Amino acid sequence: MSSRSNIAAIAFLKLKRGLAVVLLMGLAISVLYPLAWTVMSSIRNPQEFFLNPWGLPTSINFSVYKKVWNEFYVGRALLNSLTIASLTVILSLAFSLTASFAIARMRWRFSNVVLAFLLTGLMIPGHSTIIPLYLTLIPVIEAVGAKNAILIPYVAGTLPISVFIISSYMRSLPSSVEEAAIIDGCNIRQLFFRIIIPMSLPAVASVTIFNFLGVWNELMLALVFLTKNAEQTLPLALLRFSGRFGTQWSETLATVSIAVIPSILLYVILQEKLIKGMTAGSVKG
Repeated sequence: MSSRSNIAAIAFLKLKRGLAVVLLMGLAISVLYPLAWTVMSSIRNPQEFFLNPWGLPTSINFSVYKKVWNEFYVGRALLNSLTIASLTVILSLAFSLTASFAIARMRWRFSNVVLAFLLTGLMIPGHSTIIPLYLTLIPVIEAVGAKNAILIPYVAGTLPISVFIISSYMRSLPSSVEEAAIIDGCNIRQLFFRIIIPMSLPAVASVTIFNFLGVWNELMLALVFLTKNAEQTLPLALLRFSGRFGTQWSETLATVSIAVIPSILLYVILQEKLIKGMTAGSVKG
């Protein structure tokens, strides 16, 4: 009787494992297929794309990438997007890390009130503030340029969720490490840079990815602020391929293929810290 139950248990485990593998394979295909289709469709002949959009390309032509890079200045737009997104991430981390440390690790009366005030920014629809922001920042745009002025709403827009994530993570850190550092002679600055920030790297990685992707894909603010061709970002560059009478699909898909590369590289670099941040607190002990 026990042997039969063991065989049944083993069979159930194999079935369970097989279903998990099938589910994960299906999930991987659903994620990777659109990306593969985008790349394949960008290098095929336009006529072939319309005749058989879901088939494999019969001929490969990479000249469309050279065309969008040189003629449509996608390279310049890529550099603008990288610059703006990177500066936004750096400035947002500088402000959110210091604010989160003060809110989560320092004892003062109005810390929760300040956190609640910052979180009210999550309840304000971003698109409703575009025109007031632009009118308010016109003197700044005239002084430093639209490419630099747009950093102000971008950084301000990322602060509420950044402070919320990082401060929540900092609250979960054991106070014993902090107390031991103070006993060893660390001051506030040393405690912040040498203890708290290294221990908060999973939350920093999560915030970095969320903020980078948010700014990288942002369109509406860029459409209002960045009116000069030399300042436009990749989402604005994609609009060049769509007109009243049609869309240049090969150029559009080639630009999309270029645009996803930095996002994938960022996730590959930070995936370990991101997973640690997502699973922090899920297991006790």
